[in-house]
Amino acid sequence: RRFGDVYFRSRRTRIGGDLLMSRYPVNIPEASVENFEIVKYQYNGTTDEFAGFIEPAGEYTHLLMDNVSIMSDVTREYRECQDFINAATGDVLIAGLGLGHVHQPLLDNPNVTSVTIIEKYQEVIDLVWDHCVKDDRFSVIKADIYTWTPMGTYDVAWFDSWIGENMNEGDEVYYSPSYESTMTSRYDSSCNQMFFWRSERTP
Repeated sequence: RRFGDVYFRSRRTRIGGDLLMSRYPVNIPEASVENFEIVKYQYNGTTDEFAGFIEPAGEYTHLLMDNVSIMSDVTREYRECQDFINAATGDVLIAGLGLGHVHQPLLDNPNVTSVTIIEKYQEVIDLVWDHCVKDDRFSVIKADIYTWTPMGTYDVAWFDSWIGENMNEGDEVYYSPSYESTMTSRYDSSCNQMFFWRSERTP
C-alpha cells in the first residue's frame, strides 16, 4: 500500500519455505463515488508505483481514497493475509470491505459458516458490494469498527482497516500498534483468534 510517496511490501513472503497463496483477481468495475474511486491499471511486468515490487503483466484493480491507493488486488495483498486465510473457520469477522479480495478463499472454504464485514464508508459499499464475490454466508454492516459493538462471538477476525492517517513519516513499519491495541482491547472477548494487516517499506 502507498502512504504519500512511500511504498511498501509484505513482511512475510514465505511460510515454512513455501510460497504463499495465489492472487484472486477481483471483478469490480471502474467507478467513483465522492472521494472514493475504483481504477484499473495495466502492469507491464516491471515494478509499479502502487505495487512496490514486480507483478506479472496484466490488469489490476485499486480502490483509491483522495487519490491514494488504500487497497488493491496485487499478489502482495493476498500474501499479507495468508495467516488469516489459513486460520479461517466458523464465524468470521472482517474489519473493512476494501475490494472484497479475501472473499474468494473464504467462499471456497466449507468450514466458514458466516462472514460479517464492518465497513465505515457507504461509498465503498456502493462501489464494491454488488460486484464482489459472495454467497448467503456473507453480510456487510455499515459501521465504524472503532465503535461497533458485536452481538455475538467470532471464531476468527481479520482487521484490515485503513490506518494511513495514524502513520508517522519516520516509521519503519507501515503498521499502527495503537490500532492493534485498540482492536484487541475492544474485540478480544468476542473473537477467538485475531489477525492484523501490516506491511514494511521496500528498500
